[in-house]
Amino acid sequence: MRRRVVASLLAIERNLGETLPVTSEEIRSVGFPWVTGGYDYEEVDDFLERSARIISAYERSLPITEQIPAKPFTPLSSDETAGVAFTVVFRGYNLKEVDRFINRVSGTLYAYETGRPSPLVDASEVARRIFAISMRGYAEQEVDELLDRAAETISRFESDFRRQSGTGTGF
Repeated sequence: MRRRVVASLLAIERNLGETLPVTSEEIRSVGFPWVTGGYDYEEVDDFLERSARIISAYERSLPITEQIPAKPFTPLSSDETAGVAFTVVFRGYNLKEVDRFINRVSGTLYAYETGRPSPLVDASEVARRIFAISMRGYAEQEVDELLDRAAETISRFESDFRRQSGTGTGF
């Protein structure tokens, strides 16, 4: 696992544009038995957490056709983001950071839905967003999945608005 994680991080750093040897989902699902005299489990957990966050951000920034694994797209509405309730776990994304960012995402979706685009965030910012890890935080995978949908939905709104306005910039 370590070699695949390191190879993935190097590919991202060098911007090789290749398929990564490991996905963020694989990293988050891995488990190791506790061994007396083995590696410091907190350091291993920290390394895997940071690696999964970096790889997850990279996966979200890829064009939808390159994302792994490919999932069917379901648009996200401002109502869904306003009423979202993430699972709180022992160690996860910082609650306040996520809540503030989701409020901005919700405001952006609402603006597009009502035909008055004034985005508080754009699709690329949503795709690249990384949150701090804290004790008693939101489940990372739940937040990441919502952000994936938000980035794609906002991207489609931006494209539609550019087409309709004819400005090419969207604003």
